[in-house]
Amino acid sequence: MTTEAIIESGMTFGPYPAGQCFYIEKSACYQKVQEGVQIAEFLLLKQQQQGPTVWVVEAKSSCPRDFTAYMEDIRVKLVNAFMLGLAACIGRHPPANDELPQTFKDLDLTSTSFRFVLVIKGVPEYHLEVLQNALGTLLKPVIKTWAMLPTSVMVMNEINAQRHGLILPVAGAAP
Repeated sequence: MTTEAIIESGMTFGPYPAGQCFYIEKSACYQKVQEGVQIAEFLLLKQQQQGPTVWVVEAKSSCPRDFTAYMEDIRVKLVNAFMLGLAACIGRHPPANDELPQTFKDLDLTSTSFRFVLVIKGVPEYHLEVLQNALGTLLKPVIKTWAMLPTSVMVMNEINAQRHGLILPVAGAAP
């Protein structure tokens, strides 16, 4: 759907090669269902050693004081993006036929892996494990019912996101 950079929460994601990114938050598919449905930013198709993996990506600019509500909001957005993305892949939403990249339509969903990714700008490295454990706990029912690996949940800051090729480095900053 997009080969252009995505600017979210003060970070520049991509640009990604054609066919690898579905900007679900801006899709016509989401526009039809958005009332009462929160959603993550985008889906990114990555070819990895074990096969294709769809990364469901949510970006945040900070971590507020109400940790419980914050993490629940993220869980809802990630799960909704995952479900809408799958529904689009199997043709449940006609607007997706024109905007979903062919590479997503061609996925063998029986062997495709999925990863829920939260990128938080400016969060110190030493907070990431606590955040990842909390999000992993909230997503555990989805991880288990979809037979995903426990490593299917990732929380990272912008430095780690650069290392994973999700965001562009800030000019003058070391990766």
